Amino acid sequence: MKKNLLDYFILNANKPELLSIFFGGIILALFLSGIIFTKRKLVGRQSFLFLVSALLFTYLIVFLYSIQIIRESRIVLFALFLGGSASATSLLFFSLHYAGQQYWLKFSNILFFFLEPIFFTYVILNLPANAYTLGQIYPGPSSLFWAWDYIHNFYIIIILLAASVIIAPSIFLGIGTLRRKVIATLGAILVPIVPIGLGLGALFEPFSFQMFAFTLSGLILSLTLSESNSIDLMPFSRNRVVEQMREGWLLLDSKNRIVDANIYAEKILTFSKKEVYGKDANTIFSSWPNIINSLIDGKEADFKTSSNAYGEVLYLHIRISHIKDSMGLMIGWQILLRDYTERRIAELARQQARDEMFSLLHSISGAASRSENMTEFITASTFQLAYSFESQIIAIFLNDGETNDDLFLLVSHQGIKAEHIESLAFLDKKNKLVSQILKSRTSLLVGDIQTDARIPLFLRRVFVGRLLMIPIITDEEFVGFILLTREKKTYSNDEITRLEIAAEQIGAFVQNDRRRDIASTLAERQRLIRDLHDSVTQRLYALVMTTEAAQLGLKSGKLAQPGDIITKLGFHARQALREMRLFLHKLQPIDLARDGFAVVLLHRLEAVEGRAWLERELDIDEDIALGPEEELALFFIAQEALNNIIKHADASAIKVKFKKNRVNYRLEINDNGHGFNSKKVNRFGLGLKNMRTRAKQIGAKIRVSSSSENGTKIVVLIRHIKSKKGVGVK
Repeated sequence: MKKNLLDYFILNANKPELLSIFFGGIILALFLSGIIFTKRKLVGRQSFLFLVSALLFTYLIVFLYSIQIIRESRIVLFALFLGGSASATSLLFFSLHYAGQQYWLKFSNILFFFLEPIFFTYVILNLPANAYTLGQIYPGPSSLFWAWDYIHNFYIIIILLAASVIIAPSIFLGIGTLRRKVIATLGAILVPIVPIGLGLGALFEPFSFQMFAFTLSGLILSLTLSESNSIDLMPFSRNRVVEQMREGWLLLDSKNRIVDANIYAEKILTFSKKEVYGKDANTIFSSWPNIINSLIDGKEADFKTSSNAYGEVLYLHIRISHIKDSMGLMIGWQILLRDYTERRIAELARQQARDEMFSLLHSISGAASRSENMTEFITASTFQLAYSFESQIIAIFLNDGETNDDLFLLVSHQGIKAEHIESLAFLDKKNKLVSQILKSRTSLLVGDIQTDARIPLFLRRVFVGRLLMIPIITDEEFVGFILLTREKKTYSNDEITRLEIAAEQIGAFVQNDRRRDIASTLAERQRLIRDLHDSVTQRLYALVMTTEAAQLGLKSGKLAQPGDIITKLGFHARQALREMRLFLHKLQPIDLARDGFAVVLLHRLEAVEGRAWLERELDIDEDIALGPEEELALFFIAQEALNNIIKHADASAIKVKFKKNRVNYRLEINDNGHGFNSKKVNRFGLGLKNMRTRAKQIGAKIRVSSSSENGTKIVVLIRHIKSKKGVGVK
């Protein structure tokens, strides 16, 4: 069968159409195999597919010319030259992939190989079309074109020889099947040089022997690639492994002399291998005591250190290991220097970010603990955020759920001009920017406020540069926004993360404050209800019962002593009125820090005791200076005493004295009521306990005396001391 087929081709060798179809089938088969190799992800697949694509392109142009679809001979000449250059370049790229040196295939290096095809395209396009036909130029060079043809062939030979030099050393590294594959690959690279060296012309008009040789190269490579995957299991030489390591690598002999080092070690230690070859490591590593100690002790070591190289600080992980022979005897040292500077810098940056985050949260927590109300806290947080994140403008908006749930009101700001405050009084949920964040519930960074169409006009008038909107969300509830701007640099992802954490803390404080307000309001309502029930309501109930009893007596004619009934009615009415005035006075806020103890106490006596028709006598020294804690405690003691007088003493006169003597400040409260027995009156006993607790808090002493003849007398003593600077309270 084979003999008959060979005889057939010998007999029909003078028929170029048959030979053309035969080679076309081979090239098409190679192209299909290239696609298969690409799917299998074999080493060199891209270069192989590029090679067979160049062959297929050249063949198609020649075939279309042979059947006269293409009549312009210069197009065929262009295809032959371009196909030769592309095929040779593909073999060079294949050798680089095969030898593991694909790092040379950078974009800038690849562009270099476009110069020759571009140059010859220009030459071919400028040939005189009327004077020269393809037959005059190919297969033999014409008198005009011969120089360009030789230059083109020389270029191809140079590329193929370079590919051979790259792949040839691998012959001595491989064994068995692997070595045979290397030899086959080298043969595939050298085959296209043969027709150039022998000066062979066209295989069939106008397909050249050179393109036939490249087809044969593709066939050899396809057989090599299709046999197995061993082509990508190349052995590694010392240069490939050691010189390309991203670690410093040094070898020392048994006498601690340096015998080898790679490029990375030279970079880290700032010396060349020639300078230190054969020198004692103790002199080279004189500034590295850990290495010296390890070499002297003969012990392996693993430690981290830092070093200066070319004016930069390097963080190194150094490992020193023994090198032993087959008998287990130590014959030298291996030193690995791993540069982990980038990781260390990243760790330091993360640590700094954590420290900054901790500092920020600590500042916000401190503001929360120091602030007496939410307004103070939000204001303090605004200044802290503006300072920490170098923002020119910052504004905090909070949801106003009580009056209008669709609005976010401006509660604090920094850097906003006075004329713009009114336009920023609130943000509406209907605003596109606000609604976008409400839906996404994520932060929004705007690169340029002035050019972003989402930014409303009133914000463009206020903010410039980069705008960052941070949502304040806590317990899945949208509380508000933080708006910050910078003019020069944008906000990093790390800064945005820290701001989001800070926003959570602010939101938690706001929510807790609102819950406390609600709880406080409810508690105050309950207290007011209890007070009304225990005081005014009881008095009014007694007044009603006495009135109804009097009415029944009048109707039955059995009202014996009308004067006593009227006296009781007057007593209950006056007492109810007193307690109602006391109740209303409790609802009014007091400000000891602003007004002082004497003024607040005087206001209390006028507002409650004065309107209850009690005689009042107030005697207070003007030069008494107390601290805020002492004033507050004394006021609550005085208030408790006065409340008990109103509710229980049935007094007609009150005397209040606050005097300074040689040792003490003395607060004295007297009434002319009926007195009490502390063992029997539990309610007043609780008030007395509260007064003793208040006195103990400021280091004061309290004395209480009461009798039915003299009423009740309460004395509070606060010891004071004299110093060189003035009078103080102890």
